[in-house]
Amino acid sequence: MIGKQIKGRSFSKLLNYLFGKDGASLIGSNMEEITPRRLAAEFRFCRQLNPRVSRAVYHASLSLHYTEHLENDTWHDIAQKYLQAMGFDMNQYVVVRHSDRDHDHAHIVASRVRLDGTTVSDSWDYRRSEAAIRQLEQDYGLRCPSISEGDSLHSSQEQDSRSPTTGEQRLLARTGEESIRVQLQRSLDQATQSPVTMPQLIGQLQQNGISVRIRNRQPGEITGISYELNGIAFSGIHLGKAYTFKGLQRYRGVNYDSHRDAELIKKLVEQPVNSSTTSEIDADSLVQVSNIEESQRDDNTAKHRQKSKLPKQRQRELEL
Repeated sequence: MIGKQIKGRSFSKLLNYLFGKDGASLIGSNMEEITPRRLAAEFRFCRQLNPRVSRAVYHASLSLHYTEHLENDTWHDIAQKYLQAMGFDMNQYVVVRHSDRDHDHAHIVASRVRLDGTTVSDSWDYRRSEAAIRQLEQDYGLRCPSISEGDSLHSSQEQDSRSPTTGEQRLLARTGEESIRVQLQRSLDQATQSPVTMPQLIGQLQQNGISVRIRNRQPGEITGISYELNGIAFSGIHLGKAYTFKGLQRYRGVNYDSHRDAELIKKLVEQPVNSSTTSEIDADSLVQVSNIEESQRDDNTAKHRQKSKLPKQRQRELEL
C-alpha cells in the first residue's frame, strides 16, 4: 500500500474535487453532513476552536496494489486505524473512495484541529505514516510495494532528517504553524515521494516559492545545496543528511547525472523564483523540466539571432 499526505487551507476546494470525480463515494465519516458544501461548513465551524491554525486541512490518500481490492467497510476500518496512528484521535474526518484508476484507492480528509482545540502535530509524519502503512499491510494481508516496482520507498533509518527543536515544537503547539526549516523538510519529502530527477526537483521547488542554490567545486561538479523560503535560508546539512546534494540521491532516490543535468541545473538556479505560490507540494504534479529546457533553448536561439545582426563593435561591448 502507498500513502501520500498533504496539508492545506481549503476544505471546500478539496471536498469539491474529491466528490466531483466519477464514481466517487462517501464510505465513512464521523460527521453529520454528507454533501461537499455542508461538510465544508461543518469542518469550518470546528476549525474556529483554533483559528490560528492556517493549514487545518489534512488530506491523505491510500492506494493498493492493482491486484488488490477491498470492501467499503474494510477501507473505512483501515482509514480509522491510519488516522489513529497519525494522532487524529479527536478529529473530524471523512473517507471518500475513488474508482477512476486501475488501482483501488481512498482519500481521507480530516481536520488537524481536535475537538478540544489542540492541533495534531505533523512532526515526523512521513515516518509515522510509513510505520502505520507497514502495520496495516501486515494486519490486512496487503502487498508492500518494492523499489523494483518503481516506488521509492526508504526505511525510517535512511530518511535522515533533523528533528524539530524545542522552539519549533512550541511554535507548532502555540500557532499550528511550522518553522521554515520544517516547511522545507516537508516540501522536499513531498516532492520526492515519486521518482524524480534533480532538475525536476529544483524546478518544482522553485514553482512553489523555494529558492535553490548550489555550490560547485569545479564546473559540473556540484558539492552542496541550500534552500531559501520567505527570506530564510538553510543548507542541506542543516535540514538533515537526506537533504544534502548527495543525500537526496542516496536517501530520497533523486536521480542525478552530471553530464545530463549539470548545465540545466545551472540555468534553473539562475532563473527567478515564483514566490507567489505556496510551499505545499503535490508530488503528483512534478514540473516537466524538459519543457523548461526547450523554452530556454528557444530563448537563447532568439537572442543569438538578434545579437548576430548587431555591428561587431556593439557585440564586443555586450560581451564585456
